[in-house]
Amino acid sequence: MKAVFRLLVKRKGSRFALIVIAFLFFVAYFAPVIAGSKPLVASHGGLFIPAFRDLFPFNRFFKPDDISLRLQQDPDWLRQKSGADLPKFFLMPPVPYSPVETRLDDISLPPGLRNRHFFGCDDNGRDILSRLVHGTKNSLLVGFIAVGIAGLLGMIIGGVGGYYGGLVDSLVVSRLIEVMLSFPTFFLIITIAAVIDPKYLNIYTLMVIIGLTSWTSIARYTRGEFFRLREIDYVQAAKVQGAGGYHIILNHLMPNSLAPILVTLTFGIGGAILAESGLSFLGVGVQPPEPSWGNVLSMVQKSWGSWWIGLFPGFMIFISVLSYNLLGDALRDALDPKERN
Repeated sequence: MKAVFRLLVKRKGSRFALIVIAFLFFVAYFAPVIAGSKPLVASHGGLFIPAFRDLFPFNRFFKPDDISLRLQQDPDWLRQKSGADLPKFFLMPPVPYSPVETRLDDISLPPGLRNRHFFGCDDNGRDILSRLVHGTKNSLLVGFIAVGIAGLLGMIIGGVGGYYGGLVDSLVVSRLIEVMLSFPTFFLIITIAAVIDPKYLNIYTLMVIIGLTSWTSIARYTRGEFFRLREIDYVQAAKVQGAGGYHIILNHLMPNSLAPILVTLTFGIGGAILAESGLSFLGVGVQPPEPSWGNVLSMVQKSWGSWWIGLFPGFMIFISVLSYNLLGDALRDALDPKERN
């Protein structure tokens, strides 16, 4: 693993990808303190940290404070210039707007520093940067959870076909893979998402849909690797010693076939992010007001003159998918014994 990591760090492309991915994880976790309408710290009859209370795991243990409850009733409370009940001191996040907060005065407002709408606003007066920051979590969740589901299914189905072969492979596994490959994956996802009741169409539903329709490439890699490895001497020796199929698959075949599967999973994360963004752009993915890079980008269709609505979310999608593809490419080379030597 040290040799693999050294090769990843050595390549400029993979270094860039790792930095971008680490930055995306940072933004996803600290979204409430980067962009939100709750202050980071406030003095109001005591010292409060409303924004930090929304961070996991603090949100599991701390109840909303008085400032958070007041802001739920009056989102513009802290923007008042005067008032006897205002906090003596408060510090707002760098982007002092909630991702679902609408302001009539800011409809289709272009980017600017004076009002701290750094990426501008959409046609509902919602801050674009705040929605992108909070949408990062959804995009990463879809990427990893959907690929996790697809990877688990693909390794199970491909592993069964590759290890047992014969009728199990020719009549069940191979035919199932061919049936799934006969449908264009993205259009299959759109069809499934379109027939689901909109009230059930959320980020978790998308994870399951993308995962259940994207396992074929992983199954094919797993099947091919198992076909190759099951004839190797140490697998035959395990069979002679009386080891069962379950033991051989878990302890011999799966660990030695993980390298190409891991590369496929890395590429799959970028594909899942792109699929979710495409679905949300078409209106069958994450539904507003919940933020997603895709549904932020879709707003540009209503206002083509608002260039910032298309530029910034489009760049986020591009840079994240590019990073995972660069990382997958570098990981493929790093896991190749010839490259390591």
